[in-house]
Amino acid sequence: MILTTGPASHDPARDVPELAPYARTTVRLHPRRGVPGARDSHLGGPLWWPAAEPWPVCAGHRDVNGRPSGPYPLVAVAQLTAADFPEIRFPDRTDLVQLLWCTDWHDQPHPEGWGQACRLFWRRADDVTDPLGDQPDPGEDEDMVPRACVLHPERLTEYPWHEELPPGLADRHEAWLAEHGLDDDVSTIPGCKLGGSMRWGVTDLPGSMECGECRAPLELFLQLDTYEYDMAAEDRFRPLQERGLDPRSEAGRAAREPTGMTVGRGGHAGLYVCGADPRHPASLFTQ
Repeated sequence: MILTTGPASHDPARDVPELAPYARTTVRLHPRRGVPGARDSHLGGPLWWPAAEPWPVCAGHRDVNGRPSGPYPLVAVAQLTAADFPEIRFPDRTDLVQLLWCTDWHDQPHPEGWGQACRLFWRRADDVTDPLGDQPDPGEDEDMVPRACVLHPERLTEYPWHEELPPGLADRHEAWLAEHGLDDDVSTIPGCKLGGSMRWGVTDLPGSMECGECRAPLELFLQLDTYEYDMAAEDRFRPLQERGLDPRSEAGRAAREPTGMTVGRGGHAGLYVCGADPRHPASLFTQ
C-alpha cells in the first residue's frame, strides 16, 4: 500500500528564504492495522526478541495503600530496522531498535518530560537466532497498548515548531501566512512519525533540551499520535488514497486512529534521545 500526503499550501523557503536552513526530513510512518512479521518494522505486534533474554519489567508501582506492587511486563510499542529507516543513527553493530514502555505514567530522565517510562533496545537482528515465541500479556490498560500495525513510510519536509526558530523568524512567517490567508500546514507534521519536530501546543518548549547524562542536545526520535489527521475532508494530512473513506465508519476510524491508543488526553507524545549517543536514557514528552 502507498499512502500519500496531500500537497502543502505553500513553500516556506520560497516565501521566507531565511527558513530554508531549518527544513527537516520527517518520515510519516502511516501505520495501518495488520499482521506484521516478528522481524519487520512495525508498531505494536511481536518483537524480534531473544528467547534467552529476560523480558523487561517495571517495578516502580504502588497500590492504593502505597505498598509496592508488580513488577509488570513492559509493552512492545515499536520496532524499526536500518533497512527500512536509514535515517536512524544506529550505534555500531546494530540494525534493529525496539521501543517498550510501561503503560503507567512515570518520572522521566528529563525533568520536564511526562508520560510512559520508555526503554530502547538496540540490537543486531542476525544475533537473534532463537526468537521468543509468545510475548507477555500487556495487561488491561488498552489506552497505551498499541494495536499491531504495518508501516507505509513516506518522507516529507517540515519546519520546526515556532519556539525552536530564532527570534523574529517565526513572526515573519506567520505574518506572511496571515497576509495571504494561508494555514501553516508545513510545520510539525502530525501523526506517527520518525524524526522532525514536535508541536508544543499544551506546554511550552522546555527551556533546556539536554541529555541528562552528557548534556548533548535532545532530538526527536519518534512521535506517537492519537490521530493521524483531522476529520475534515480537506485536511492535507488525510492521505489521498483514503479521501473516500467516511471517517465515522469502522474503516475510517481505523485509518485515522490506527494504533488505538489515547496518547495523553487525546494528543501526541515525542520520544527524545541524546544527539550524541541514542543509548543514553530517553525521555517522553506528552502534549
